[in-house]
Parts: sequence; structure tokens; C-alpha cells
Amino acid sequence: MYDLEKDENTKQNTGSSLKLFSKYLSGQWTKIFWAMIFVAINSVATVVAPYLIGDSIDEYIFKGQETELIKSVFVLAAIYFVAAIATYFQILLMGRAGQSILFNLRNGIFNKLQSLPLAFFNQNKSGDLISRINNNTEKLNQAFSETLLRFIGNIFTIIGTALIMLALDFKLGAIALSSSIGLFIITSLISPWVKKKNQKSLDAFGELSGEIQESLSNFKVVIAFNRRDYFTNKFKESNHKNYKNATWATIANGILSPIYDFAGSASLLLVIIFGIDMIQSGEVTFGTLASFILYVDRFYQPLRIMAQLFTSIQTSRAAWTRISRILRLKTDLDIVDKTSAKTEESGDLVKFDRVFFGYEPGKAVLKDINFEIKEGKTYALIGPTGGGKSTTASLMARLYDPTDGTIYLHGRDIKSFTHDELSSEIGFILQEPFLFSGTIAENIKYGKKELADLNEEELTNKLNELGLEKVVERFKDGLNTEIKGEGDGVSLGQKQLVAFIRILLRAPRLLIMDEATANIDTVTEKLLQEIIDKLPKETTKIIIAHRLNTIKNADQLFFIANGEMEKAMNFDKAMELINRKESRS
Repeated sequence: MYDLEKDENTKQNTGSSLKLFSKYLSGQWTKIFWAMIFVAINSVATVVAPYLIGDSIDEYIFKGQETELIKSVFVLAAIYFVAAIATYFQILLMGRAGQSILFNLRNGIFNKLQSLPLAFFNQNKSGDLISRINNNTEKLNQAFSETLLRFIGNIFTIIGTALIMLALDFKLGAIALSSSIGLFIITSLISPWVKKKNQKSLDAFGELSGEIQESLSNFKVVIAFNRRDYFTNKFKESNHKNYKNATWATIANGILSPIYDFAGSASLLLVIIFGIDMIQSGEVTFGTLASFILYVDRFYQPLRIMAQLFTSIQTSRAAWTRISRILRLKTDLDIVDKTSAKTEESGDLVKFDRVFFGYEPGKAVLKDINFEIKEGKTYALIGPTGGGKSTTASLMARLYDPTDGTIYLHGRDIKSFTHDELSSEIGFILQEPFLFSGTIAENIKYGKKELADLNEEELTNKLNELGLEKVVERFKDGLNTEIKGEGDGVSLGQKQLVAFIRILLRAPRLLIMDEATANIDTVTEKLLQEIIDKLPKETTKIIIAHRLNTIKNADQLFFIANGEMEKAMNFDKAMELINRKESRS
């Protein structure tokens, strides 16, 4: 559903692509306009110079008018100076515009990723996503700020040169331009193939980035199982695929350059041969032929450059395809209008009404789930591994949306709550919480926006009011304890302490604990229970656990197996259901 290479929502055409890209040009049109003006000035200077040279040969050199020749040289020098100034400003303006577009585009991609559900990240590797944000956007920036500018400038030069050659002498002009027709046909035929090879190369590079990220982020597991060979072989496969596709992209990107070189040389040779004959017959002057020789170079040199720029444009088109596939994704976690949302009169905190869910179309994980949760009670979800306990909890926190059916929160469709509202209502603690690089204080404040501006003393007072001073003392440097990437430097139990403190500071109406105490010692577990006991009495708790002592005091137990739910009225009934399931298996 969220596969970036297969999702139907990511299909696009040229018109819709330009419309989408134009959103990121906001505020840059003035820079682009003036850059185009300077491009036009540069092109005019480039086109006029050969004509003045040819005219000077005929009018001043052959006629021995030295004064006029000197004047002509100064005019040419002024023209070249203006061209140089125009080149500087066009590069400056487009460079600034390109950086602004790059900034907006990366923000747009990252904000889009923030809005997508977990299902998206389950189907796409983070390394590939990083490649799209960094590598692909940079290629697009280069194409816009450098390649596009030169490409448009060369088009102006080519058109102006062609018109002047035909105006000077139509016959000789037609001879000079004859090769360009073949080049146009060849370029049109090769263009789709070049783009395809560049897109495959970018995809392979993204896949390689994904493999690197996966192997490095799981390096502890690699070491523990001594399976360096497994990830080494996977890396070799991805690296070979990247090498093969990059090689083909290089071949595709370089194939036009020699063709354009040959066409330019052939046209120059034809102009010299026919030009000399036309001088002898008096059809053209020597100065006109000299201008044509310069114009042929002015015409085909930009074509040669455009052949190189063309490959860069195809690469940027492929990069934009990969970027726009993210930007076009439609999330199924959109907030529906409160006025049109389903509501019901109920005293339940949470209610599941005929809920079905599957991570993939046609493969149901939960089937016709119906249950209610009252405020201030403690509930336990029990059952075999893979039965659907964590999935049920994820739906309750709206990490996913049901395939069918409705989930109600306070009697209102959960889809009608904003993300901020859900965050304040629901707390979720996982088996292995994630901590960011920084201090313990920064990680604690991360859990609640209202704490962001508190200094160390204010935060300490806040924790002391909640009776958490002993908890903070378990960290070497207290609130200033530094945490490395992904929580390295602190134990799993200490990570959970931070996660539980976050929850206590937020005091959510519904707390979901998914195996939150599964991997910690009994002393820490007791401390965590003390933190939970400090929550308001109206806080409803959902516990997913395999430890019997963790669920024994729950007010209600729900047994979930094979995607189906059955209520267990008490602990003994729950044990009976578990034993029955085990005996069947």
C-alpha cells in the first residue's frame, strides 16, 4: 500500500509533475526572472560578436581602416565584458534560488514523512528515504541552479545563431544546420532510455544506502550472532547492483557527446568546402565565411554542452520521480471533520465496533473485534505471540486505522481527533523505548510541549513535586546525564525510567504499555510500578504482557488469538483460555 515503487498514488505525468514542483518555487520567481534577463543578455552578446568580427574583416582589415578596426576591437571587448557580468549575475541569482528551493523541498519531504503512518515505514527502508532527502534533492538542485540555466542560455544562443546564419546567407546557413536535424531525431529516441538508466541507478543507490543503514543500526545483533558474513554478502549484492546500474547510467550519459562532436565537425567541414567555392563564385565574402565558421562553433558547441546537460536533466528527472513519489503519497491517517464524524452516546473511554484490520490487502490480522474500555480501569491483553495484541493497542493509539469498522474515543470517531489531542489523551510505552542524543532532561521534556522552556531548576522542582527525585538519582549525572545516539550510554531499565517519567508528566487519560517491563529487573520493575501508581486515578491502563504477575491485578482481561478476541472474566478464566490454546497447538 505504501511501497514507493508500486503505489498507484505515485503515478504521474509531466503536467502534474510541473504543478507539484511549482509549489516549491514560491518566492523565487523574481530571482528567476532576472536570471533569465541576464541569460538573454549573455546570449545576445555571444551571437552578435561573430557578426562584428566578420564585418570587421570585410570593412576594416581588407580596406586598411586601422582606426575603425581599433574601434571595433573596443566594441567587441565591451560586448565580452557585458557577457561576463551577465554570466556572474545569472549564476548568483539562480544559485540563491536553487538553495531556497532545496531548503523548501527538503522541509516538504520531511514534513510529509512526519505525516505518514507506521505502515509506510514498515515497507520502506530508512536508508533509501535518507537518500531521497539528501542525494536526490541535491541532484535536483544542481539541475535547477546550474544545468537549467546553462540549458536555457544555450537554447537562446542556438536559436539566435541559426537565425543570423540563415539571414547572412540562406544556402550556407542551411548547410551549416543540416546535421542538427539528425541530432534532434537521435536525442528524441534516446531520451527515454537515458532517463530509465539514470532512474535505475538512483534506485540502486537508494537500496545500497538502505542496506548500509540496516546493517549498521543492527550491528549489535550482527556481532552477537556472528553473522557478519550475512550482511557482507547482502552488501556485496546491493553494491554489485549499484555498480552495474551506475555503469549503464554512465554509458547512457556519455553516448550523445561523441555524436554531437561528430555532427559539429562534419558541419564545419561542409561550411568550409562550400564556403570557399561560394567565395570564388562571388556569392559570399571572406568575412561572411569567417563569421560562419565562428557561428558553426557557436551553434554546435552549445549543442555539445546540451548533450552533457541533457544527461544531467535526465538524472534530475529521475531524482524528481523518486522525490515526488513521497510527496504524492496519500496518508490514511487524515483527520476527518468533527461535524461529519461518527458519534454515539456512551460512557466508554474507548470502544471497538466491528473492527477489522490487515497490514496488507486481503490479509486480516484482526477480525470483527468488539469491546469497550471504561475510564479508570486496568485491562490486560493476553494471548499467543502474533495473535494481534500489539496490533489492537496500535489501533487504539491510532498508529494505524482499521480496514473496516470504527474506533470511538469518548464516544467520537477517533479519526476526528487532531494529533495533538490524541497525544494528550493517549500515552504509549514500548518494550524498548527510543531516546534521542542529548541529556536526560532534554529527553524528559520531549514528552510534553509545555515543558520545553523549563530550565534545569524548574524541571527538577517539577519532578520533586511528583516524588521522582530518587528516580533521577539513578542516573550518573542526574538530569545532565549525556545520552549517545539511540540511547547508548544508559541501561534498558534507565531508558524505561525516562519513558515512564515522560508519561507521568503528561498524565494521559489512556496509558498503553506493550511489554514495557519485559526486559528489566524486578527492582526497576517495582520502581516503574511506583511511577505508574502516581498517575491520576482516572487514568485507564492497557497492559500487554506475558508475565503473570504483571496482569494478575487487572480489572478485565481480553484473550486475543488468530485475530479474534474473547473476554476473560477473571485471571483463572484467562489461564484456562491460554492452556486451551496451547493444548490445541
